[in-house]
Amino acid sequence: MMLQNEQAYKPRPARFLELWEWQGWRVKIYGLAAQAEYPSAALVQAAKKIAERQLPLPAVAEDRYGIAFMIVHEGTEGDYVLVDWWTAGGIVQHHLYGAMKGHNGQLEYHWPAGAGFCIWELAVCWFEREAWVEAVLSKPQEPDLAAYFMKRLNADV
Repeated sequence: MMLQNEQAYKPRPARFLELWEWQGWRVKIYGLAAQAEYPSAALVQAAKKIAERQLPLPAVAEDRYGIAFMIVHEGTEGDYVLVDWWTAGGIVQHHLYGAMKGHNGQLEYHWPAGAGFCIWELAVCWFEREAWVEAVLSKPQEPDLAAYFMKRLNADV
């Protein structure tokens, strides 16, 4: 059986929005949008509220650096927020929230069930992986966090 796509793949703008600092966390925030250059300001604010509930405190601990990236994705049928942070050994803690359009900022954890990320979000995750490997994991004696934070994706993916 062949799967049928409703529409051909169309790149979406992936844009670095800001380096957000909260309670010792430094979070690279990215925006994706299906119908615009950037996600709405309201969705970005809802994403920050989600991150404030999801990011563990203290930010820096034996198993984490206090460094994260977040993807705010205003999709075609729904909206999504991915909150990811780096832990020891090059592991990412990944948390997905989402909801159908009309959610009024009320995104659900693990929605849709079983999902991890879409093809557009994966491009941002891959960029962040490459930035982390180059700036941090390749230099275990002297990781260059400033270089990591300066690596920012601004491309259609």
